[in-house]
Amino acid sequence: KRTQHEMQAHSSGGPPPPPQYPDADAGADNEEKPPPPLRKPSDSKFHQQKLPAWQPLLTARSVFPLFFLVGAAFVPIGAVLFTASQSVKEAEFNYTNCRDASGISCLEQANKPDYYRWLRPPCVCNMSIHLPDNLTGQVFAYYALTNFYQNHRRYVKSRDDSQLLGWKPGSEEPLQDCSPYRQDPGSGSWILPCGAIANSLFNDTFQLFYHSPTAGADLAVEVPWTSRGISWASDRERKFGRVKNFTGTSKPPNWRLSPEQRSADSFQGDEELIVWMRTAALPSFRKLHRIVLHNASSAADWFKDGLPSGNYTLLVNYAYPVNAFSGTKSFVLTTSSWSGGRNPALGIIYMVVGCLHIVLGALFVVIHIQASKNLRSSNNEDQQTIRPVFL
Repeated sequence: KRTQHEMQAHSSGGPPPPPQYPDADAGADNEEKPPPPLRKPSDSKFHQQKLPAWQPLLTARSVFPLFFLVGAAFVPIGAVLFTASQSVKEAEFNYTNCRDASGISCLEQANKPDYYRWLRPPCVCNMSIHLPDNLTGQVFAYYALTNFYQNHRRYVKSRDDSQLLGWKPGSEEPLQDCSPYRQDPGSGSWILPCGAIANSLFNDTFQLFYHSPTAGADLAVEVPWTSRGISWASDRERKFGRVKNFTGTSKPPNWRLSPEQRSADSFQGDEELIVWMRTAALPSFRKLHRIVLHNASSAADWFKDGLPSGNYTLLVNYAYPVNAFSGTKSFVLTTSSWSGGRNPALGIIYMVVGCLHIVLGALFVVIHIQASKNLRSSNNEDQQTIRPVFL
């Protein structure tokens, strides 16, 4: 039906007004909306931060006793660690510039192209060394390098742990981090193990002979030692595995022997490689090379208690070049204690920190006493200046 207004508009000839439709949402707007959820935390002591708390009030009397306690604890600990470190005896022999029997410098020979890889001709030098004191107990042989930055970022990343664990077959492509020691340029096969760390493996070898004064000057007894046990057990069990098949792979360019020739149980059984792959944090470092066998049948009675003092001959198969990084090489014989090898730094740090706390504690005591005296004197002066006023 038309409304009266529509009828009048139509009779006057004007356009009809638009039809009016009821609003469908009007009823919805009139309905009551649920209240928004409350963001108030629950009424608990934890949420309302009403739990009992204790806040220490640091005063001079409560602070300087702590300095004395720290000093009294750290100084004895440092002294014990330093004494244990000093009980370790060691002898270090630098053989960087040794020469062979004909007088040729092995350092210069090692700098020749591909000498590191092929060892042709081999440079063997004999060093006469002298131990002034007996090395009692278990003796370890280390090699030491200086100015070799194993902590360089690209060097540390240049490895493929899946290869070392034996998970990645030789036909599978290694990580890009191994470049440029990733693929053999001649055969095109993948290098196993790849990377700069494995390629720069230390390859000098040693033999040590003891000249017993009772056995005659011409008799030299070889010191028995082994490479078994020089690596961490956790590294052998978790970081290195057994590679079943090396077919279609190439050895690192600077290796003279293939992984199968180095160890029938590669890589888990190649402990020299495992030790080298644990990169050092500082440019001058030592790595364990051999453990002396004191109970071996060949040791007889000369080495059962350690290495006796006297004259020795160190035979070095010189192969590792150090001129490129201006480094040096050394052979180290050392014992150990309950705290490990010889490292006095930890004991010295403990003693320095302990002494510093004792000095600071004494200084705080003096300051506290002097401040208390000044406070008392100022209070007395204030009391004397106040005079009663009588009205």
